[in-house]
Amino acid sequence: MNRAGLSHGAASRLLGALLAVAAVAAGARLASAQAIPASGRFSLYTGWSERETADGATSDFTEVIANLSLEPPSGWDNLFEYGLDARFATYPSSDRDQTVSIYEAFVGVHSRDGRWSARLGQMWVRELGGLGSVGGLHGEYRLAEPTGIGHLRFGLFAGLEPEYYEGGFVDEVRKGGVYAAVDGARGRRHVLGFVTIRNSDLTERSVVVFSNYVPVARSFNMYQALEYDTQGPGDLGDSDLSYFFINLRYSPVKVLDLQGTYHRGHSIDTRSITRDQLEGRPVSPEALDGLLFESGRLRVTVRATRFLSLWASAGQDRNDWADEARDRFQLGVSARQLFGTGFDVTVSSSQYDEGDESYDSLYASIGTSVGSRVYLSLDYNESFAVYHYDDGNGGTVELRPDSSRYALSCNLNLNRTFSFLLVAETADSDDFDEKRVLGGLVVRF
Repeated sequence: MNRAGLSHGAASRLLGALLAVAAVAAGARLASAQAIPASGRFSLYTGWSERETADGATSDFTEVIANLSLEPPSGWDNLFEYGLDARFATYPSSDRDQTVSIYEAFVGVHSRDGRWSARLGQMWVRELGGLGSVGGLHGEYRLAEPTGIGHLRFGLFAGLEPEYYEGGFVDEVRKGGVYAAVDGARGRRHVLGFVTIRNSDLTERSVVVFSNYVPVARSFNMYQALEYDTQGPGDLGDSDLSYFFINLRYSPVKVLDLQGTYHRGHSIDTRSITRDQLEGRPVSPEALDGLLFESGRLRVTVRATRFLSLWASAGQDRNDWADEARDRFQLGVSARQLFGTGFDVTVSSSQYDEGDESYDSLYASIGTSVGSRVYLSLDYNESFAVYHYDDGNGGTVELRPDSSRYALSCNLNLNRTFSFLLVAETADSDDFDEKRVLGGLVVRF
Protein backbone atom coordinates (compact mmCIF):
# COMPACT_ATOMS: atom_id res chain seq x y z
CA MET A 1 0.00 0.00 0.00
CA ASN A 2 1.27 3.46 -0.91
CA ARG A 3 1.72 5.50 2.26
CA ALA A 4 2.30 8.72 0.31
CA GLY A 5 -1.42 9.19 -0.14
CA LEU A 6 -4.79 7.52 -0.14
CA SER A 7 -4.33 4.32 -2.09
CA HIS A 8 -6.88 3.00 -4.59
CA GLY A 9 -7.38 -0.06 -2.37
CA ALA A 10 -8.09 2.01 0.74
CA ALA A 11 -10.43 4.31 -1.19
CA SER A 12 -12.29 1.33 -2.64
CA ARG A 13 -12.70 -0.25 0.79
CA LEU A 14 -14.00 3.02 2.24
CA LEU A 15 -16.43 3.53 -0.66
CA GLY A 16 -17.60 -0.06 -0.46
CA ALA A 17 -18.20 0.24 3.27
CA LEU A 18 -20.17 3.46 2.78
CA LEU A 19 -22.35 1.95 0.05
CA ALA A 20 -22.98 -1.27 1.96
CA VAL A 21 -23.97 0.51 5.14
CA ALA A 22 -26.09 3.02 3.24
CA ALA A 23 -27.98 0.20 1.52
CA VAL A 24 -28.68 -1.55 4.79
CA ALA A 25 -29.69 1.79 6.36
CA ALA A 26 -32.23 2.37 3.60
CA GLY A 27 -33.62 -1.13 4.02
CA ALA A 28 -33.78 -0.74 7.77
CA ARG A 29 -35.76 2.48 7.49
CA LEU A 30 -38.37 0.74 5.33
CA ALA A 31 -38.55 -2.38 7.46
CA SER A 32 -40.30 -0.85 10.43
CA ALA A 33 -40.97 2.42 12.20
CA GLN A 34 -39.01 3.08 15.39
CA ALA A 35 -39.62 5.34 18.38
CA ILE A 36 -36.01 6.52 18.02
CA PRO A 37 -35.18 6.43 14.29
CA ALA A 38 -31.83 5.96 12.61
CA SER A 39 -29.47 8.90 12.87
CA GLY A 40 -26.22 10.12 11.40
CA ARG A 41 -23.67 12.87 11.64
CA PHE A 42 -21.26 14.44 9.17
CA SER A 43 -18.55 16.82 10.40
CA LEU A 44 -15.96 18.81 8.50
CA TYR A 45 -13.09 20.63 10.22
CA THR A 46 -10.35 22.72 8.69
CA GLY A 47 -7.43 24.27 10.53
CA TRP A 48 -4.51 26.58 9.77
CA SER A 49 -1.53 27.47 11.93
CA GLU A 50 1.60 29.57 11.52
CA ARG A 51 4.67 29.20 13.74
CA GLU A 52 7.61 31.58 14.08
CA THR A 53 10.67 30.29 15.93
CA ALA A 54 13.09 32.37 18.01
CA ASP A 55 15.56 32.61 15.09
CA GLY A 56 12.90 34.17 12.82
CA ALA A 57 12.05 31.10 10.72
CA THR A 58 8.36 30.64 9.90
CA SER A 59 6.26 27.65 8.82
CA ASP A 60 2.57 27.02 8.30
CA PHE A 61 0.37 23.94 8.51
CA THR A 62 -3.09 23.24 7.07
CA GLU A 63 -5.35 20.25 7.68
CA VAL A 64 -8.82 19.17 6.57
CA ILE A 65 -10.65 16.43 8.47
CA ALA A 66 -14.02 14.88 7.55
CA ASN A 67 -15.97 12.36 9.63
CA LEU A 68 -19.14 10.40 8.86
CA SER A 69 -21.06 8.26 11.37
CA LEU A 70 -24.35 6.35 11.13
CA GLU A 71 -26.34 4.67 13.89
CA PRO A 72 -29.27 2.25 13.49
CA PRO A 73 -32.76 2.67 15.00
CA SER A 74 -33.20 1.65 18.62
CA GLY A 75 -35.22 -1.31 19.78
CA TRP A 76 -35.60 -4.89 18.58
CA ASP A 77 -38.45 -4.50 16.06
CA ASN A 78 -35.96 -4.16 13.23
CA LEU A 79 -34.03 -7.36 12.53
CA PHE A 80 -31.15 -5.56 10.80
CA GLU A 81 -28.48 -3.32 12.27
CA TYR A 82 -25.50 -1.42 10.95
CA GLY A 83 -22.83 1.04 12.02
CA LEU A 84 -20.37 3.38 10.38
CA ASP A 85 -17.70 5.64 11.82
CA ALA A 86 -15.10 6.74 9.26
CA ARG A 87 -12.60 9.61 9.14
CA PHE A 88 -10.53 11.10 6.34
CA ALA A 89 -7.72 13.64 6.83
CA THR A 90 -5.52 15.49 4.38
CA TYR A 91 -2.77 18.08 4.88
CA PRO A 92 -2.50 20.37 1.81
CA SER A 93 0.45 22.47 3.00
CA SER A 94 2.79 19.59 3.84
CA ASP A 95 3.99 16.23 2.57
CA ARG A 96 2.32 14.44 5.48
CA ASP A 97 0.41 11.34 4.37
CA GLN A 98 -3.34 11.45 3.86
CA THR A 99 -5.11 9.09 6.23
CA VAL A 100 -8.30 7.04 6.14
CA SER A 101 -9.50 5.77 9.51
CA ILE A 102 -12.42 3.33 9.60
CA TYR A 103 -13.37 2.69 13.20
CA GLU A 104 -16.61 0.89 12.40
CA ALA A 105 -18.27 -0.30 9.18
CA PHE A 106 -20.47 -3.33 9.78
CA VAL A 107 -23.85 -4.88 9.06
CA GLY A 108 -25.65 -7.33 11.29
CA VAL A 109 -28.83 -9.17 12.28
CA HIS A 110 -30.42 -9.96 15.62
CA SER A 111 -33.48 -11.74 16.97
CA ARG A 112 -36.61 -9.83 17.89
CA ASP A 113 -36.34 -10.95 21.51
CA GLY A 114 -32.75 -9.73 21.77
CA ARG A 115 -31.43 -13.20 22.60
CA TRP A 116 -28.74 -13.33 19.89
CA SER A 117 -26.97 -11.07 17.38
CA ALA A 118 -24.31 -11.41 14.67
CA ARG A 119 -22.20 -8.78 12.93
CA LEU A 120 -19.92 -8.78 9.89
CA GLY A 121 -17.40 -6.08 9.02
CA GLN A 122 -15.07 -3.83 10.96
CA MET A 123 -16.29 -3.07 14.46
CA TRP A 124 -15.38 -2.30 18.03
CA VAL A 125 -16.32 -4.87 20.68
CA ARG A 126 -16.64 -2.34 23.48
CA GLU A 127 -16.77 -4.91 26.26
CA LEU A 128 -13.03 -5.51 25.66
CA GLY A 129 -11.85 -1.89 25.61
CA GLY A 130 -8.86 -1.05 23.42
CA LEU A 131 -8.34 -4.71 22.49
CA GLY A 132 -11.83 -5.05 20.99
CA SER A 133 -11.18 -3.65 17.48
CA VAL A 134 -11.49 -6.26 14.73
CA GLY A 135 -12.35 -6.75 11.09
CA GLY A 136 -14.31 -9.96 10.87
CA LEU A 137 -17.18 -11.66 12.74
CA HIS A 138 -18.78 -10.96 16.11
CA GLY A 139 -21.57 -12.95 17.72
CA GLU A 140 -23.38 -12.64 21.04
CA TYR A 141 -25.94 -14.73 22.95
CA ARG A 142 -28.03 -13.56 25.89
CA LEU A 143 -29.85 -15.79 28.38
CA ALA A 144 -33.61 -15.42 28.28
CA GLU A 145 -34.10 -14.96 32.03
CA PRO A 146 -31.97 -12.84 34.35
CA THR A 147 -29.87 -14.57 36.99
CA GLY A 148 -29.55 -13.49 40.59
CA ILE A 149 -26.76 -11.05 39.63
CA GLY A 150 -28.27 -9.71 36.40
CA HIS A 151 -28.62 -10.43 32.68
CA LEU A 152 -25.87 -12.74 31.44
CA ARG A 153 -24.35 -12.42 27.95
CA PHE A 154 -21.66 -14.41 26.10
CA GLY A 155 -19.77 -13.18 23.06
CA LEU A 156 -16.96 -14.14 20.70
CA PHE A 157 -15.17 -12.54 17.77
CA ALA A 158 -12.43 -13.37 15.26
CA GLY A 159 -10.79 -11.61 12.34
CA LEU A 160 -8.00 -9.25 11.32
CA GLU A 161 -6.26 -6.36 13.03
CA PRO A 162 -7.44 -3.01 11.54
CA GLU A 163 -4.91 -0.54 10.15
CA TYR A 164 -6.51 2.70 11.29
CA TYR A 165 -4.48 5.17 9.23
CA GLU A 166 -4.62 3.35 5.89
CA GLY A 167 -8.15 2.00 5.79
CA GLY A 168 -7.07 -1.63 5.59
CA PHE A 169 -5.68 -4.38 7.82
CA VAL A 170 -2.26 -5.21 9.26
CA ASP A 171 -0.43 -7.90 7.28
CA GLU A 172 -0.22 -11.36 8.90
CA VAL A 173 -1.93 -10.25 12.14
CA ARG A 174 -5.04 -12.10 13.30
CA LYS A 175 -6.98 -11.77 16.52
CA GLY A 176 -9.85 -13.40 18.35
CA GLY A 177 -11.50 -13.41 21.74
CA VAL A 178 -14.35 -14.42 24.01
CA TYR A 179 -16.11 -12.71 26.89
CA ALA A 180 -18.89 -13.02 29.44
CA ALA A 181 -20.79 -9.97 30.68
CA VAL A 182 -23.35 -9.36 33.42
CA ASP A 183 -25.67 -6.33 33.23
CA GLY A 184 -27.55 -5.16 36.31
CA ALA A 185 -29.59 -2.27 37.62
CA ARG A 186 -28.43 1.39 37.41
CA GLY A 187 -25.79 0.56 34.79
CA ARG A 188 -23.97 -2.10 36.82
CA ARG A 189 -21.77 -4.24 34.58
CA HIS A 190 -19.09 -6.92 35.00
CA VAL A 191 -17.01 -8.23 32.07
CA LEU A 192 -14.42 -11.02 31.94
CA GLY A 193 -12.76 -11.79 28.62
CA PHE A 194 -9.76 -13.22 26.83
CA VAL A 195 -8.08 -11.87 23.67
CA THR A 196 -5.25 -13.40 21.64
CA ILE A 197 -3.35 -11.64 18.84
CA ARG A 198 -1.22 -13.73 16.47
CA ASN A 199 1.47 -12.29 14.20
CA SER A 200 2.35 -15.01 11.67
CA ASP A 201 3.45 -17.96 13.84
CA LEU A 202 4.09 -15.96 17.04
CA THR A 203 1.74 -14.80 19.77
CA GLU A 204 1.91 -11.02 19.91
CA ARG A 205 -0.37 -10.73 22.92
CA SER A 206 -2.42 -13.13 25.03
CA VAL A 207 -4.51 -11.10 27.47
CA VAL A 208 -7.12 -11.61 30.16
CA VAL A 209 -9.42 -8.57 30.34
CA PHE A 210 -11.59 -7.61 33.30
CA SER A 211 -13.74 -4.55 33.98
CA ASN A 212 -16.68 -3.69 36.19
CA TYR A 213 -18.86 -0.79 37.20
CA VAL A 214 -20.55 -0.98 40.61
CA PRO A 215 -23.06 1.67 41.74
CA VAL A 216 -24.15 1.54 45.41
CA ALA A 217 -27.34 3.49 46.12
CA ARG A 218 -26.85 7.05 44.83
CA SER A 219 -23.81 7.97 46.91
CA PHE A 220 -21.04 5.61 45.77
CA ASN A 221 -19.83 4.09 42.52
CA MET A 222 -16.70 2.29 41.44
CA TYR A 223 -15.22 1.54 38.03
CA GLN A 224 -12.14 -0.58 37.48
CA ALA A 225 -10.41 -2.24 34.54
CA LEU A 226 -7.33 -4.39 34.12
CA GLU A 227 -5.38 -6.33 31.50
CA TYR A 228 -3.18 -9.28 32.44
CA ASP A 229 -0.82 -10.65 29.78
CA THR A 230 -0.56 -14.41 30.24
CA GLN A 231 2.77 -14.41 28.37
CA GLY A 232 5.30 -11.91 27.12
CA PRO A 233 5.19 -10.38 23.59
CA GLY A 234 6.51 -12.59 20.80
CA ASP A 235 6.75 -15.54 23.22
CA LEU A 236 9.42 -13.59 25.15
CA GLY A 237 9.32 -12.29 28.70
CA ASP A 238 6.97 -13.24 31.52
CA SER A 239 3.29 -12.93 32.27
CA ASP A 240 2.47 -9.64 33.96
CA LEU A 241 -0.24 -7.18 34.92
CA SER A 242 0.04 -4.73 32.02
CA TYR A 243 -2.78 -2.31 32.87
CA PHE A 244 -4.86 -1.37 35.89
CA PHE A 245 -7.24 1.53 36.51
CA ILE A 246 -9.68 2.27 39.31
CA ASN A 247 -12.02 5.22 39.87
CA LEU A 248 -13.90 5.60 43.18
CA ARG A 249 -16.51 8.28 43.75
CA TYR A 250 -18.37 8.96 47.00
CA SER A 251 -20.95 11.65 47.82
CA PRO A 252 -21.84 11.39 51.52
CA VAL A 253 -24.00 14.53 51.28
CA LYS A 254 -25.46 16.42 48.36
CA VAL A 255 -22.91 19.26 48.40
CA LEU A 256 -19.77 17.13 48.79
CA ASP A 257 -18.11 14.84 46.25
CA LEU A 258 -14.96 12.76 46.85
CA GLN A 259 -13.13 11.08 43.98
CA GLY A 260 -10.01 8.92 43.94
CA THR A 261 -8.26 7.50 40.86
CA TYR A 262 -5.26 5.23 40.40
CA HIS A 263 -3.72 4.27 37.06
CA ARG A 264 -0.76 1.98 36.43
CA GLY A 265 0.58 0.02 33.48
CA HIS A 266 3.39 -0.90 31.11
CA SER A 267 3.73 0.67 27.68
CA ILE A 268 5.40 -1.99 25.52
CA ASP A 269 5.68 -1.98 21.71
CA THR A 270 4.57 -5.60 21.31
CA ARG A 271 4.26 -5.40 17.51
CA SER A 272 7.84 -4.24 16.97
CA ILE A 273 9.14 -6.90 19.35
CA THR A 274 7.23 -9.62 17.49
CA ARG A 275 8.40 -8.39 14.08
CA ASP A 276 12.01 -8.30 15.28
CA GLN A 277 11.57 -11.93 16.34
CA LEU A 278 10.14 -12.92 12.97
CA GLU A 279 12.91 -11.13 11.05
CA GLY A 280 15.70 -12.51 13.20
CA ARG A 281 16.72 -9.27 14.91
CA PRO A 282 17.75 -9.34 18.58
CA VAL A 283 15.31 -7.90 21.13
CA SER A 284 16.82 -5.76 23.88
CA PRO A 285 15.80 -6.20 27.52
CA GLU A 286 14.84 -2.49 27.59
CA ALA A 287 12.23 -3.11 24.87
CA LEU A 288 10.69 -5.93 26.93
CA ASP A 289 10.60 -3.71 30.02
CA GLY A 290 9.02 -0.82 28.13
CA LEU A 291 7.85 2.24 30.04
CA LEU A 292 6.07 2.33 33.38
CA PHE A 293 3.30 4.89 33.81
CA GLU A 294 1.67 5.38 37.18
CA SER A 295 -0.57 8.04 38.66
CA GLY A 296 -2.84 8.49 41.64
CA ARG A 297 -5.09 11.41 42.52
CA LEU A 298 -7.62 12.46 45.16
CA ARG A 299 -10.13 15.21 44.36
CA VAL A 300 -12.61 16.99 46.66
CA THR A 301 -15.47 19.00 45.14
CA VAL A 302 -17.80 21.25 47.14
CA ARG A 303 -20.99 22.50 45.49
CA ALA A 304 -21.41 25.62 47.60
CA THR A 305 -24.54 26.72 45.76
CA ARG A 306 -26.56 25.62 42.75
CA PHE A 307 -24.29 27.70 40.52
CA LEU A 308 -20.94 27.64 42.37
CA SER A 309 -18.46 24.74 42.73
CA LEU A 310 -15.02 24.62 44.31
CA TRP A 311 -12.51 21.78 44.05
CA ALA A 312 -9.04 20.76 45.20
CA SER A 313 -6.92 17.78 44.17
CA ALA A 314 -3.57 16.26 45.08
CA GLY A 315 -1.67 13.41 43.46
CA GLN A 316 1.54 11.92 42.10
CA ASP A 317 2.58 10.49 38.74
CA ARG A 318 5.56 9.19 36.78
CA ASN A 319 6.15 8.20 33.15
CA ASP A 320 9.10 5.78 33.31
CA TRP A 321 10.79 3.30 35.62
CA ALA A 322 13.65 5.70 36.41
CA ASP A 323 11.44 8.75 37.00
CA GLU A 324 10.82 10.09 40.46
CA ALA A 325 7.17 10.48 41.40
CA ARG A 326 6.05 14.06 40.73
CA ASP A 327 3.62 15.84 43.04
CA ARG A 328 0.67 17.70 41.54
CA PHE A 329 -1.80 19.99 43.31
CA GLN A 330 -4.79 21.88 41.94
CA LEU A 331 -7.32 24.41 43.24
CA GLY A 332 -10.27 25.60 41.18
CA VAL A 333 -13.60 27.38 41.19
CA SER A 334 -16.41 27.31 38.64
CA ALA A 335 -19.46 29.60 38.56
CA ARG A 336 -22.46 29.52 36.22
CA GLN A 337 -24.35 32.75 35.61
CA LEU A 338 -21.91 34.65 37.88
CA PHE A 339 -23.86 37.05 40.13
CA GLY A 340 -26.69 37.02 37.62
CA THR A 341 -24.52 38.63 34.91
CA GLY A 342 -24.99 35.79 32.43
CA PHE A 343 -21.28 34.90 32.39
CA ASP A 344 -19.84 31.44 33.14
CA VAL A 345 -16.41 31.61 34.80
CA THR A 346 -13.84 28.91 35.58
CA VAL A 347 -10.43 29.50 37.20
CA SER A 348 -7.93 26.84 38.29
CA SER A 349 -4.33 26.86 39.45
CA SER A 350 -2.10 23.77 39.23
CA GLN A 351 1.29 23.27 40.86
CA TYR A 352 3.78 20.74 39.51
CA ASP A 353 6.55 19.84 41.94
CA GLU A 354 9.63 18.51 40.13
CA GLY A 355 12.38 19.72 42.44
CA ASP A 356 14.24 22.60 40.82
CA GLU A 357 11.85 22.56 37.87
CA SER A 358 8.66 23.10 39.87
CA TYR A 359 6.20 25.56 38.35
CA ASP A 360 2.60 26.76 38.50
CA SER A 361 0.01 26.63 35.72
CA LEU A 362 -3.02 28.93 35.55
CA TYR A 363 -6.20 28.35 33.53
CA ALA A 364 -9.06 30.83 33.23
CA SER A 365 -12.19 30.81 31.07
CA ILE A 366 -15.15 33.15 30.70
CA GLY A 367 -18.13 32.46 28.46
CA THR A 368 -21.62 33.76 27.78
CA SER A 369 -24.63 33.06 25.59
CA VAL A 370 -25.66 35.54 22.92
CA GLY A 371 -29.30 34.78 22.34
CA SER A 372 -30.35 31.16 22.31
CA ARG A 373 -28.03 29.91 19.56
CA VAL A 374 -24.59 31.46 20.07
CA TYR A 375 -22.06 30.82 22.85
CA LEU A 376 -18.81 32.80 23.07
CA SER A 377 -15.84 31.94 25.31
CA LEU A 378 -12.37 33.33 26.00
CA ASP A 379 -9.71 31.00 27.46
CA TYR A 380 -6.28 31.71 28.92
CA ASN A 381 -3.52 29.20 29.75
CA GLU A 382 -0.25 29.95 31.48
CA SER A 383 2.33 27.15 31.27
CA PHE A 384 1.18 24.44 28.88
CA ALA A 385 2.51 21.21 27.38
CA VAL A 386 3.36 20.27 23.78
CA TYR A 387 2.95 16.75 22.38
CA HIS A 388 5.60 15.52 19.92
CA TYR A 389 4.76 12.53 17.75
CA ASP A 390 7.71 10.13 17.45
CA ASP A 391 7.05 7.33 14.96
CA GLY A 392 7.38 3.99 16.72
CA ASN A 393 7.92 5.48 20.19
CA GLY A 394 4.42 6.60 21.04
CA GLY A 395 5.32 10.29 21.33
CA THR A 396 6.61 12.49 24.15
CA VAL A 397 5.09 15.32 26.19
CA GLU A 398 7.24 18.43 26.60
CA LEU A 399 6.36 20.79 29.45
CA ARG A 400 6.75 24.52 28.77
CA PRO A 401 6.57 26.46 32.06
CA ASP A 402 7.29 29.84 30.41
CA SER A 403 4.41 29.94 27.95
CA SER A 404 0.96 31.46 27.52
CA ARG A 405 -2.07 30.89 25.30
CA TYR A 406 -5.20 32.88 24.47
CA ALA A 407 -8.17 31.37 22.61
CA LEU A 408 -11.49 32.85 21.46
CA SER A 409 -14.21 30.41 20.40
CA CYS A 410 -17.72 30.70 19.01
CA ASN A 411 -20.31 27.91 18.96
CA LEU A 412 -23.32 28.51 16.71
CA ASN A 413 -26.28 26.11 16.79
CA LEU A 414 -28.62 27.09 13.97
CA ASN A 415 -31.03 24.23 14.66
CA ARG A 416 -30.98 20.50 15.37
CA THR A 417 -29.33 19.87 12.01
CA PHE A 418 -26.55 22.44 11.64
CA SER A 419 -23.84 23.55 14.08
CA PHE A 420 -20.74 25.68 13.49
CA LEU A 421 -17.53 26.13 15.47
CA LEU A 422 -14.86 28.82 15.06
CA VAL A 423 -11.70 29.05 17.20
CA ALA A 424 -8.84 31.56 16.98
CA GLU A 425 -5.85 31.28 19.30
CA THR A 426 -2.34 32.54 19.83
CA ALA A 427 0.43 30.90 21.86
CA ASP A 428 3.74 32.35 23.03
CA SER A 429 6.70 30.34 24.29
CA ASP A 430 10.44 30.79 24.77
CA ASP A 431 11.38 29.36 21.39
CA PHE A 432 8.29 29.89 19.21
CA ASP A 433 5.12 31.93 18.69
CA GLU A 434 2.09 30.32 17.06
CA LYS A 435 -1.24 31.43 15.62
CA ARG A 436 -4.06 28.97 14.90
CA VAL A 437 -7.54 29.14 13.35
CA LEU A 438 -10.00 26.25 13.38
CA GLY A 439 -13.42 26.10 11.70
CA GLY A 440 -15.94 23.28 11.90
CA LEU A 441 -19.33 22.28 10.51
CA VAL A 442 -21.52 19.52 11.96
CA VAL A 443 -24.60 18.21 10.12
CA ARG A 444 -26.97 15.84 11.95
CA PHE A 445 -29.56 13.82 10.05
